Amino acid sequence: MLRLCLLALLAAPASGEDFDRALRTLRADDRDRRREALDGFAKGEIAPATAYQRDRALETLRRFLSDRFPGDERAQAFRAIGRLGADRGFEALLERLASDADDRVLEAAEEVFRTAPPALADGLTRRIEEAGDPTLRAAYVRVLGALPGTEARIRLRAAMPDDWCPRAAAAHALARDKSPDALPPLVDLLDSDDPALVTAAIESLVALTRKDLGRDPVAWKAWWETRDKVEPVEKAMEGGAGGGEWPDGKPRTVAREGPARKTIGGTYFGIPVTGGRVAFVCDVSGSMRYKLDLAYDQLSRAVKALPGTSRFEVVFFNEHVWPWRGRLSRADPVTKELLVRHLPTIEVKNYTNLFDAIETALALEVDEIFVISDGEPNRGRKQFPDEILAELKRLNTKGTRIHTVSVIRTVDGDEHVSILKRIAEQNGGEHIQRTVR
Repeated sequence: MLRLCLLALLAAPASGEDFDRALRTLRADDRDRRREALDGFAKGEIAPATAYQRDRALETLRRFLSDRFPGDERAQAFRAIGRLGADRGFEALLERLASDADDRVLEAAEEVFRTAPPALADGLTRRIEEAGDPTLRAAYVRVLGALPGTEARIRLRAAMPDDWCPRAAAAHALARDKSPDALPPLVDLLDSDDPALVTAAIESLVALTRKDLGRDPVAWKAWWETRDKVEPVEKAMEGGAGGGEWPDGKPRTVAREGPARKTIGGTYFGIPVTGGRVAFVCDVSGSMRYKLDLAYDQLSRAVKALPGTSRFEVVFFNEHVWPWRGRLSRADPVTKELLVRHLPTIEVKNYTNLFDAIETALALEVDEIFVISDGEPNRGRKQFPDEILAELKRLNTKGTRIHTVSVIRTVDGDEHVSILKRIAEQNGGEHIQRTVR
């Protein structure tokens, strides 16, 4: 009944007493009602009828930009403030981006600034030049790329020497550039050693040309070198970026939520990453101390190679189990960089709680899980191999693929962990044995 009443309120004209009631609801302690009202503003179901109401709404909505509110509410506040169309509102959102790297907020910001005044472009460009942190530059580049009429600036950003994070953000933004001039900087990025840049370039090339030449940069460069002989670029890009329909009349779909394309995605210890929802489970026990450089390098490269449509999480374990964020995050350049920065800060402790870590990853309802460890389980709800296998079989009702990597150090006399191979075999995954000195 409460929900029906609130929906009726949101569907009503947002003026007078109804508007005042909606603002009071936003300030209330009732979280459910507050979220309903916030969603109403974000979706345009309730909107100010006068400039005075717009100013009052802006002041009320700005409080939701605070860290006191969770990321999903801050993201809805971005959308709600963007709906108001006030210059002060857009400036407030840009200020908030300076300290908010939540992937949900970044996604909302990109949506909002697609309808922002083009005059904001100069100020945004200055912010990019003045930002010292590459993740902040990447966030601003992403927003700049959403603004209409900024395609040339984004092409320049993609070609400029910079950290991989803002350049990857620029490469992603070029997926909306209708001009053939967008292709040269993307082709240049194919020569990068950084998997994030290669992945971003290929994703945008697929979006712009509607070709799927696989993940191999050589194939894309070969197409580029022979493009005029095979098909002019202008012809290849007809109906490309920007929405609408392809030349064959079918709806154009670019960067849609869902499983990743099989041609876009890297590897983890040589195992292809093909799922659109992925969890990595990483052993950070004491015995892994001298193996973590390898483990973190492979994890970083696998995450950086994830397409922008993917979502991922990392679960760490020793005697304890803890996820990095506690939810699946979109694989945008800023989120990837934040994970890479986080890895060296993890404290190594003894013991191995393998089962609880995999159970935590399964609860995320992912397509596939990648596990790395070097020791027999000795902590957790299940510790004996047969018990672990039986319980995983009971829990994995959706057929999540579980890949495993056992890593040993010969100088320590380690032996490969047989339970890891059995877990992979039982759950449709692949097992890799890796030896380090």
